[in-house]
Amino acid sequence: MQKIMNEGTPSNNRTGVWDKALFGEMYKVQLQKESDGIIKGFPLLTTKKMSLKTIFIELMWKLSGSTNIQPLVKQNVHIWTEWPFKDWLLKTDQQVKQFTDESQKTVTDEWQSALEIYEQQISKDNVFAEKFGNLGITYGHNARHFGKIELTNTSSTKNKLVVYEGKDQVTEALHRIKNKPSDRRIIISLWDPANEMNTLLPPCPCFYQFNARVEDSLDLNLYQRSCDFFLGVPYNTAQDTLMLCLFAHVTGKKPRQFTHVFGDVHLYHNHFDVVNEQLLREPRELPSLRIKRPTDDIFSITWEDIEILNYNPHPPLKAQVAV
Repeated sequence: MQKIMNEGTPSNNRTGVWDKALFGEMYKVQLQKESDGIIKGFPLLTTKKMSLKTIFIELMWKLSGSTNIQPLVKQNVHIWTEWPFKDWLLKTDQQVKQFTDESQKTVTDEWQSALEIYEQQISKDNVFAEKFGNLGITYGHNARHFGKIELTNTSSTKNKLVVYEGKDQVTEALHRIKNKPSDRRIIISLWDPANEMNTLLPPCPCFYQFNARVEDSLDLNLYQRSCDFFLGVPYNTAQDTLMLCLFAHVTGKKPRQFTHVFGDVHLYHNHFDVVNEQLLREPRELPSLRIKRPTDDIFSITWEDIEILNYNPHPPLKAQVAV
């Protein structure tokens, strides 16, 4: 973050919240799984408190193939609410002022009230959620149904004929890790150029490649095209390291190395104050992770199966997401 603050180029972007940005950065996370199953060096940020439960719930939502925020909202996870909420305001012609002033640090009471009403409707009304809670063709869809083809009956949009269910990249990657560990094509690609405009937000972490060629070990490289370094990246690093750990767990491997490669790395101007506060904090020892229950079914893993050990973070820091 300090490098972005010192060397980043100020620029405008799609969100309307200007930022400082660099291009082409990376770092590595080294993991060590002990004989008792404890994975040391798990990259859950210590300079601000983070919720691993929230990270886990979102990960399993993606792996399920869902692109509707209703399951998240029902579990008190609000990571994706802002995008379909803003789309709902536009589609229903509601004029709601978002920020209190030009600093863009605080949303108005009117915005917050409308957001709460929207989430209540998403949670309790399935018809409303289906109409206004979908993100479109993005993360979960592309992970489990990449290239899915549907034909729509022109007389009724409810009647759709599925011609091709699409590629299930998650189960294919798991199959190759187990049965073809030397394969250099153990890839999950979430970037779909044909449907880039058919989603409220195309995937930011978008290209995953696993390496199972080192005996009993599993590595993961992630390329992330767009990187909100204060809000998004800490969750992305923790979540995709957790995904590596889960993939390793169900395939009988040890998670070894997670490499996070960044495209556009940026800090939004309305985050600068909390960024500077975070930079003053001394990092603490990283926690450890344990997956308590043996299983070869990644979709059966629940939050109760996850244990985080020795996590001693600084207090949380909050900032407004740029949509």
